[in-house]
Amino acid sequence: MKTTVKYVVLKSMDYQLGTPLFQEEIDAGSQYFDQIPAEITYQNHIFKVKSKELKRVQITEEFEDSQTIIVKVIAIN
Repeated sequence: MKTTVKYVVLKSMDYQLGTPLFQEEIDAGSQYFDQIPAEITYQNHIFKVKSKELKRVQITEEFEDSQTIIVKVIAIN
């Protein structure tokens, strides 16, 4: 399934509130949402996952499933 994962910063000394951290497009199964780790490392910073949102879309005419996951993170010092 086509999966778009967007990481957004909620709190950090180096990033403004709501700053998109990065985005990745992967091919993952429907269970990927539960497999997102509790901590993410990006550009030598460690971020704790505060919340996750999942949106799934199924286009029946094209037999295509996709999902978008928004991961909200806060920086850990």
